[in-house]
Amino acid sequence: MEINSKPKVICIVGPTASGKTALSIELAKRLNTEIISVDSMQIYKKLEVGTAKVTKEEMQNVKHHLIDFVDLEEDFSVADFKKLATQKIEEIVESGKVPILVGGTGLYMSAIIQNMDFKEEKIDEKYRAKLYNLAKEKGNNYVHDMLKKVDRMSAELIHPNNLKRVIRALELCRGNETKSMHMENEKERLKKEESKYDFKLFCTYYPKDILDARINLRVDKMMQNGLEEEAKIVYGLKKGTVRQAVGYKEFFDYFEGRKSKEEVIEEIKLRSRQYAKRQNTWFKKMENVNFIDMREDLEVHVNKIMELIYEERKGSI
Repeated sequence: MEINSKPKVICIVGPTASGKTALSIELAKRLNTEIISVDSMQIYKKLEVGTAKVTKEEMQNVKHHLIDFVDLEEDFSVADFKKLATQKIEEIVESGKVPILVGGTGLYMSAIIQNMDFKEEKIDEKYRAKLYNLAKEKGNNYVHDMLKKVDRMSAELIHPNNLKRVIRALELCRGNETKSMHMENEKERLKKEESKYDFKLFCTYYPKDILDARINLRVDKMMQNGLEEEAKIVYGLKKGTVRQAVGYKEFFDYFEGRKSKEEVIEEIKLRSRQYAKRQNTWFKKMENVNFIDMREDLEVHVNKIMELIYEERKGSI
C-alpha cells in the first residue's frame, strides 16, 4: 500500500457533552502534544461557564490554543479562524508533534480539513441589509423560511435565531447559479487545492437518551457555576455573535420579565439538545469519520488512535 508521507493531524469532533475534552487531553498527554480548540464560542473572553471552556485543572498542563482571545463585541469569521488555526498547525508540526484539533463547530473544522479558500468571497451589502431589515420587520423565522425554500438542508442545520448564518446561507444561494447552495456545495466551491496534511477524523458519541441526560446535567451544573451572571454580561452587549449563543440568549426574556427562571432553564436544555442534533447531522456528513462510542473505556480509544497514528508513521497502513 502506498505510504502517506503527509504530516498527521488528529481531529476530534462531536456534539456538546459527548466527551471530546476528556478524550483529547488523554490523547495529548500520551502523544506529548498540543491542542487547538475548534469552537466558535470558546474563542471569546470572559465567558467560561456557558461556553463549557476547558478549565486549567482539566487541561492537566496540556497546552491549548485559540481559546479566550477575542473580545465579546469583536467580529470574528470562519476565515479568521482558518488562518489562525493553520498557523498553529504549522507551528506544532514543525516542532515534531502531531496537532490535535478538538471542537464541536462543524463549519470551523470543515474549513480546515477541506482547506477552504475565502479570499474571493464577495459581499452584497444591499442584499444583506435587505435581509436584516426583513428579519427586523417580520422576524427571524420569516428569513429562515426563505432559506428553506432554496436550501432545505442548510435550513435544517442552522437555527432560525442564528440570523448571521441564515443570511450568509441565503447570500451563497443567491450568488450561485444552482438553486441550492448547501454547505457541501460551498465546501467544493471554496476548496482550491489539496491540503498538505493527513487529517484523521474521530467523532465522539453517546446514544441519544444518554446524551440528552448528560446535556441536561451539564446545564444544571452551569447554573450552579454562574451561567446567569455570564448571561447578564452578554445581555448588556450592543452587538456580537455571542448574543445568539445557546445558553445566553434564552435569558433575555427572563431579564425582561417575560419568562420565569425555571422556564429559561428548561428552554436552554431543549435548545442544547436540538443543537446537539444539528451537530450530529453535520458530523455524519463529513468524510472518513471514525465514530467513537464513549460508553467504552477511554483508554481503549486512546490506544486505538495511538496505534493508527503510530502504524501509519511506520508506513504499514
